Amino acid sequence: MYLEIYVDVIFVINFIMDILLLLIVRKILKYKNSVFRLLSGAAIGALGACILAVLQGLNGLIQFLAAYVVICFAMIIVSFQFRNLAATLKAVFILYITTFFLGGVLNSLYYHSMLGYYFTELIQGRLFQNLNMGYFVLAILVGTLAVKILIFTVNNIRSGELQTFETELTYGDKSIKIIGLLDTGNDLYDPIYGKPVIVAEFAAIEPLLTVRQKNQLQIMLDTFDGGRTFLNEKGNSLENSNLQEQEEEHFNIIMIPYHSIGKKNGMLPAIVMNRVVIFNGEEKIYSEKVYTAINREKLSKRREYQVILHRGIM
Repeated sequence: MYLEIYVDVIFVINFIMDILLLLIVRKILKYKNSVFRLLSGAAIGALGACILAVLQGLNGLIQFLAAYVVICFAMIIVSFQFRNLAATLKAVFILYITTFFLGGVLNSLYYHSMLGYYFTELIQGRLFQNLNMGYFVLAILVGTLAVKILIFTVNNIRSGELQTFETELTYGDKSIKIIGLLDTGNDLYDPIYGKPVIVAEFAAIEPLLTVRQKNQLQIMLDTFDGGRTFLNEKGNSLENSNLQEQEEEHFNIIMIPYHSIGKKNGMLPAIVMNRVVIFNGEEKIYSEKVYTAINREKLSKRREYQVILHRGIM
């Protein structure tokens, strides 16, 4: 007795399934890659499935490592490039989850619907002779619905996670790297030009400022927090003090209105960063002249981030 294997059929089936799996991974991770790379990744997965199907005598452990380590990692790296180890492991993990979920759906359809019959007919080359288009359309609809449910579920799980990014702020000739949180609830805009505003901790951006600039920001924060007048350390009004110091140092402070719980009409002093760079894996997002409001308090009690980013600069 011998087993007859149709390698071309195995390749086509796995190629289509791998394309679907990689599209789901790309959708969940919001990656941008070329169609060619995605097709190449799917082709590697399909080719690997053909090789494993032909080499039936391989040790079970070797087959497992080849299928779930070598082939999966190759598919992800070819499809989405190697970003870093953490990003690659995350993509492979999502590929595993997607594969098991979709495999469970197909397994259920195989044994509890006509899908099993049609799959057998396909393997034996008789599918298109006995194909009922109604069942074919139903299978496509069920598969599409299952994919949408999977993406919706994973996105809901991810929505509970903090989306943080390493962020570089440049002011003048100085730069610092801190952690930024992408907060979709940040709807601060400059009231004059309508530009998006990010919010940074005063302590975090201090290394970017001179002593005089720190003092001026401190006075502004004290004034709007405690309702005091604009007084500098010598007792002069901040307006007069600024006029006296303009020749020595040019420092623009913009006031940004905001609303929060317990404070309907608050004001935050803001400065304009020369450049903000957000690191998203291997991708870098550059923004010039970014309005940055300064907050005296810590933005995160556990110091998970020091600046709140705005979707408008992403």
